[in-house]
Amino acid sequence: MSATMNNTHTSPSRPVRDLSTATGRYHRADQPALPRAWWAGQRHYTVYMLRELSSVFVALWALRLLVRFNRLRQGQGAYERFMAAERRPGWVMFNLATFLFALLHSVTFLQAAGMGPRVRVKGRKVDAATITTGAFVGWGVASLGILLALLLGGGTDG
Repeated sequence: MSATMNNTHTSPSRPVRDLSTATGRYHRADQPALPRAWWAGQRHYTVYMLRELSSVFVALWALRLLVRFNRLRQGQGAYERFMAAERRPGWVMFNLATFLFALLHSVTFLQAAGMGPRVRVKGRKVDAATITTGAFVGWGVASLGILLALLLGGGTDG
């Protein structure tokens, strides 16, 4: 038996394993066995990992928005140079990827809406499907309202 296994204890007052005698390598039972892309084998895990990755893209997009505000504050010339750079294919692809990741993040968040605490209306529990459907309907109504405000805003240029 290895030195680590000899120092394994099961009594509640002593540690499960005395790490002071460890050799500096993983004990065979503690060795990670999953491959790097363990999540790619199942759709559920893949969606989860992509959702986690989406937060990086959204954070970078938000940082770029702050830079855009800074360029706007610096004047028209700085802002126009920034906007010209935004039209490059790399930035267009980044914006498209960010949009798709934000869409994935939004959809998966709203799908989970019905999994939270149960809502009661007049003493009756509202089922998860109704809550999730309501979340998507609210998202659609809000999106339509924003679209109409942008299209019919009646802003003046002059």
